Amino acid sequence: MLEFDHIIAPLTRAQFFADYWNKSFLFKKGEAGRFNHLFSWEELNKVLEQHRLSPPRFRLTQEGRTLDPLRYMSPGAGGLPQLNSGKFAACLADGATLVLDCVEELAPNVRKLATSFRDALHAGCYVNLYAGWHDQHGLDLHWDSQEIMVLQLQGRKRWQIYEHTRAYPLQEDIEVPPKPATPPAWEGTMEAGDMLYVPRGWWHVAFPQGEPSLHLTVASVPPHGMDLLQWLIGRLRRHEAVRVDLPQLGDVRGQKSYLKALRSLLTEALAESAIEEFRHEWEGDLRPQPSITLPDMPYVQHEALGDKHQIRLAAAHHLHFAANGPTMEFKAGGVLWSGLPSDLVPALELLSDTRAVGFAELCARLTSDAQRAHLRHAISALARAGVVLVEKQ
Repeated sequence: MLEFDHIIAPLTRAQFFADYWNKSFLFKKGEAGRFNHLFSWEELNKVLEQHRLSPPRFRLTQEGRTLDPLRYMSPGAGGLPQLNSGKFAACLADGATLVLDCVEELAPNVRKLATSFRDALHAGCYVNLYAGWHDQHGLDLHWDSQEIMVLQLQGRKRWQIYEHTRAYPLQEDIEVPPKPATPPAWEGTMEAGDMLYVPRGWWHVAFPQGEPSLHLTVASVPPHGMDLLQWLIGRLRRHEAVRVDLPQLGDVRGQKSYLKALRSLLTEALAESAIEEFRHEWEGDLRPQPSITLPDMPYVQHEALGDKHQIRLAAAHHLHFAANGPTMEFKAGGVLWSGLPSDLVPALELLSDTRAVGFAELCARLTSDAQRAHLRHAISALARAGVVLVEKQ
């Protein structure tokens, strides 16, 4: 299976993070055909034929414009738009580029790749597909608010990469980065097997070369400083000083007293462990990968747990536990679960959405029959709520 480490080789993760991640572009030649197993023209044909896809997830673009869906879609069964193959072919013949978002939900090998990126980069990841045939560009010169890595599957595409004009721009920013006024930092043609990494905020534009071109863009969304501050605000709500009304405009003494108390709270919240704690909780909330095991799934989910059962998270990537008095609590699926005995944490912290863990393996982390009984009760409750999946070996 092709994973993140194979794509950046011979660079190590440490070298990639130190020299390129969020700092500079990286172009690497690769062996032709090394990405063939990820997604093919045949798979794309099947996806378009068998799935009712509609804009904005599936769209056609041409020279910076998104084409009106009426140019390639027609009313289908139930009133839902359906791809009109004749109109679709006409648009592509005129130079349109095909864009399909979140293709990891449609292709098993792309899903495995996205999971590998998520685990390596500790960031939310999704994969978009771009296909072009002539020489018109699909998107104008632009920058992305995500880190992106381009994998050229088939054909060729010419790229121009420009340095950022505003450091670390946000999707909803207070300033719009100006267009670059300097020559490209890199200009070249990607061929099948090549990889290109473009940091957030770096400008880029790509042109097909008059032949079928197919590439995947893996977008990674790591947390920013704004995310940390929003997390801190959420945690500070437990303090009365944050919930109380602000002093009046003329109350100078009250304002000074309030700001002093608020600074103390912020200093305490920004402890040395704040980023580590935030990242662990934030990464636990990354979009979990669904796992479907029909037809047995509806029966197994509520079976009495035994050694033949395996447990997988369904509402989180992993669980982040926090102390609340003598017990522990965690969030999953937007719900706060509290009152958890702290002695169950060594077992439950093994759970993730990427690997089903045997119930016997979970029990092995505990030291008494009473703890194992509590674990069985807790997992059964989580299964009824859909937080975990129960699978059978």
